[in-house]
Amino acid sequence: MSAVPESVVTEVVREVSERMEDPGYAQLAIGGFAQAHADAGRFITAHLDDLGGGEAVMHTVFHAEVLNECFRRHLGHALTPVGFVDLDVASKGDIESRFAQAQPALASYVASNVDADPMRRLLALVGLAMHDIAL
Repeated sequence: MSAVPESVVTEVVREVSERMEDPGYAQLAIGGFAQAHADAGRFITAHLDDLGGGEAVMHTVFHAEVLNECFRRHLGHALTPVGFVDLDVASKGDIESRFAQAQPALASYVASNVDADPMRRLLALVGLAMHDIAL
């Protein structure tokens, strides 16, 4: 699979920004990701302490849904659910470097929208698992 192009990321981010005007949108996005990728959602939630609490977990899941939407838009269909095995396979080596190499536009999105290192690492891991699934 080719990398998600910058144009797709830009389009998705623009649309998400517009949807954020609806106060319920973020909750819908978080719930949608947790339903579509239940294991990935549980994995992120398991890092509650590393992330700094429940609000940070919700932000991480929200950004994971943005990544998910970028893949969905690029592929033209939804990804199969990210499972624990997929996350384990993706966890080998330097996750953030591998993510940046495999999906530069998505890695740039994460780098420019996420300040906390633990959140960036988790999103890189989820993004790599999504990339591997999409292959």
